[in-house]
Amino acid sequence: MTYQPGEILSINWHAGIQHDGIYTDAGTVIAASKRNGRVQEEDLNTFAAGREIISKGYPSDLPSETVIGHARTQLGKKYNLLGYNCQHFASECHGKKQSRQLRSVLWAAAGIGISIALRRSRIFRT
Repeated sequence: MTYQPGEILSINWHAGIQHDGIYTDAGTVIAASKRNGRVQEEDLNTFAAGREIISKGYPSDLPSETVIGHARTQLGKKYNLLGYNCQHFASECHGKKQSRQLRSVLWAAAGIGISIALRRSRIFRT
C-alpha cells in the first residue's frame, strides 16, 4: 500500500489499543512508543510488529513538510502514557495534541469510580 508523507498510520496493538505514528517522506514511521520509551523513527516492519497497518488519514491542512518536520524535532522525547503517548504525538504533529483512547479510558474509569462510590454510600443502601 502507498501512504502519503505526514499521514497517521496505526496498528491494533492488543485489547483494542492502537499505536499511531507519522509516515515520513523516507518511507519510515516516527512514533512515541512505550516499547522504545521515547519518540523514535523506524522502518514500517518494525513499527507494524507483524500487525496490519491501518491508515487514519491526514487530519489537517498542514503541509507534509511541516508535519514531518515537527515529528523529527520530537525524536528522543520521552514517552509518557498519560502526558505524551503515541496519539498525543501524532495529533500534535498535525496541530492538536490529544489522545482519544486515553480520554475514553479515563471517562470509563471515572464512571466506574462514581458507580462504586454510590453503591458504597448510605444513600443507596437498603
